[in-house]
Amino acid sequence: MAKKEKYYKRPDGLFEAIRTVNGKRKAFRGRTCREVDRKILEYRDEAEKGWTFTKAADNWYREIETEVAHATYRNYGNTMRRLVARFGPERIAEITPEEIVAYIRQFEKKDYSRDTVQLEISVLKLIFRSAINRRTESGLAINPAAEVRKSKGLKHRVRTALTEEQEAKVEATAREKRGEWWLLGYFLMYTGLRRGEALALTWRDIDRKAGVIHVCKKLNYDNTNVPLLEDHMKSENGRRDVPIFDELARMLPRNQIGYVFPSPDTGKYLTAYELAKYWKQYCRDAGLMDTITADNGKQKEKTQVSPHCFRHTFATICYEAGVDARTAAEWLGDSVAVMEKVYINLRKNHRSNSVRQVNEHLSRAKAAGERS
Repeated sequence: MAKKEKYYKRPDGLFEAIRTVNGKRKAFRGRTCREVDRKILEYRDEAEKGWTFTKAADNWYREIETEVAHATYRNYGNTMRRLVARFGPERIAEITPEEIVAYIRQFEKKDYSRDTVQLEISVLKLIFRSAINRRTESGLAINPAAEVRKSKGLKHRVRTALTEEQEAKVEATAREKRGEWWLLGYFLMYTGLRRGEALALTWRDIDRKAGVIHVCKKLNYDNTNVPLLEDHMKSENGRRDVPIFDELARMLPRNQIGYVFPSPDTGKYLTAYELAKYWKQYCRDAGLMDTITADNGKQKEKTQVSPHCFRHTFATICYEAGVDARTAAEWLGDSVAVMEKVYINLRKNHRSNSVRQVNEHLSRAKAAGERS
């Protein structure tokens, strides 16, 4: 005679048990009766003690998936994984402000920038806030991170434009067609495209007759190695036509088909791994690499610039050429407000440089007078 199973077996093969916990009916399903028992025990334990930090973080991350941009979602995910590694198994209602402050102070000692530290704090607050919205399940009523602040005086990393020396290296690399990726930096410098926008281009998007590049899509990597093509842009201004300036037109290869920057191995879009590899290769070919000493005492290479630095360089070129902020914003796919802020910073930098130049001139003149 066949053994009678402990729980009802559904047509799909899963075992199911219905239990009432804290006045709520809930179905527990599993491939075996033992798995159903384990889920019942875990649920009762959770109902009594509240969520773990891991569960709260996972729930929050699912909630925001469709609410934020892919790049933001990816950054949040990286931050969340660090937080789960520290607080994961703890009951969320038992985490204290003192614990959080201690974690943030240790995090600050790892030489992260001010913005990265702030992101760590912000994600903590968002996870706790999400759990509070479901307090009957999570057991959390007060946000323990509400009053946590970053320390003063943390370094602020600012992505800047290329120096004149670096620009000259990019120009020389393109002129000599040095290395397989000689066009990449030059293209970014004279279009101002975001990295994902440039990598998504096909040669059909480059309209020589009209003298423009049609920007209508971008690549994202969404926390994976696999490129994700998006036909929607960061803002309404993202879909645009960028002029092909003479400097770039002279360097662009003719009679090409397919992707502008394809994978050498597949001929398709670059994967995240390939992008990191070939960007280092480009910087190496262009002389844009530094050698630094790692914590373990070993020497390693570090790129001097990121693709975004070339975007800042294009904005600087527009400013120095006298292009108004509205037109520059259209070319860069930014709002006029953002572009005006960029121009304000550039004016401050140019003013500082002008003061330095005058001081240097006066010093030289004084020295020449003393010699005579």
